[in-house]
Amino acid sequence: MSRLVLTALFAFVAASVQSAEIPEREALLKKAAAIRPPATDFVWQQIPWHTDAADALKEARAESRPLLVWLAGGRDRDGSPLERC
Repeated sequence: MSRLVLTALFAFVAASVQSAEIPEREALLKKAAAIRPPATDFVWQQIPWHTDAADALKEARAESRPLLVWLAGGRDRDGSPLERC
């Protein structure tokens, strides 16, 4: 009985999806533009992040800039961000 109900429900959903109008690309882009964050919110992605400490230190010294070190992990841990704190 449940297979019959499930099949009927699937057929109903499939029929309703086919009859629904699909919005045009321009209409979707217009709706997305209203909620899309501005490009200034992603300025942090332009920072040249380094995963190798030696390369980061070499570049910081060459540019006479300070070096920010970001570590993750709990106390007495190896710094893995996936471990418990």
